Amino acid sequence: MSSRRTLILIGAVVIGALAAFLTLSYVRGVENRSDEAGQMVEVVVATGPIAKGSSSDAAIQGQQLAMEKRRREDLPANPVRRFADIQGQVAAVDLGGGEVITASMFVPATALNGSKSASLDKGNVAITITVDEAAGVAGLVQPGDNINILANYCGVATGGGAEGESDTCSLQRQNTPAGGGAVQLGTPSSYLFQGVKVLAVGQSLGQPVAAASTPEGGDTTATTAPPATSPLITVQLPPQQAQLLASLRDASLYLTLNRPDYTPVPIPFTNNLPALPGEAGVSPYPAEAATGQ
Repeated sequence: MSSRRTLILIGAVVIGALAAFLTLSYVRGVENRSDEAGQMVEVVVATGPIAKGSSSDAAIQGQQLAMEKRRREDLPANPVRRFADIQGQVAAVDLGGGEVITASMFVPATALNGSKSASLDKGNVAITITVDEAAGVAGLVQPGDNINILANYCGVATGGGAEGESDTCSLQRQNTPAGGGAVQLGTPSSYLFQGVKVLAVGQSLGQPVAAASTPEGGDTTATTAPPATSPLITVQLPPQQAQLLASLRDASLYLTLNRPDYTPVPIPFTNNLPALPGEAGVSPYPAEAATGQ
């Protein structure tokens, strides 16, 4: 009988200790949640009225937006915690002042008014050219790319024709014994512009289109628009240069796709060569590029 009472006593002590531990854990959890809810967090707050469409940058500079501390439990969903998250955006709603700024209160200008003009760099205009697949680098050119634009036109030489002119649109050789001699280019191409920024291909600005559905792994990733393919290439240029491009609309235009770090260099016009590079056995690449240096 004494042994049985001992076991019962030990069991009661164990149960009591477990109950005390669970109670203590619960109380500590409540205290931690209370402490966390009362924690002060620095967020972006509207200190004065901000009209819909107003620039966040101007509001920050004018101190209509400021960093202030608020209790975590008083914050709305998705509060903005630093200016960098809304810089370059505009107010999506009218703000009266005192609001904690959330991610939905400031949006890109294009999302607010649907205008694509906000995609232009300051001082530039958009202008569209048409190129076929071969002249447009086989559709590899995408929004944001750096390209060169060449103009190919037909030269006209005086003399010989019925009206004093003769069409020279052909590749001609002069003094061609054994396939050698100078080469006259009847349809030379010139570098019209270098380092031009592509704004759009077709009507695609190359922006993300939607959030992807959640795959089996549970990860959610953003999808981007598929590569745009169109004969319409929209570039941005200063107004005077856009005027020049429009003036050469009858020329055949060709594009070259550049590396992102491409730097424009002088490329003089030429319509004749001592010999074709391939016939001369000359590599088209500089020596350092050919050796990988």
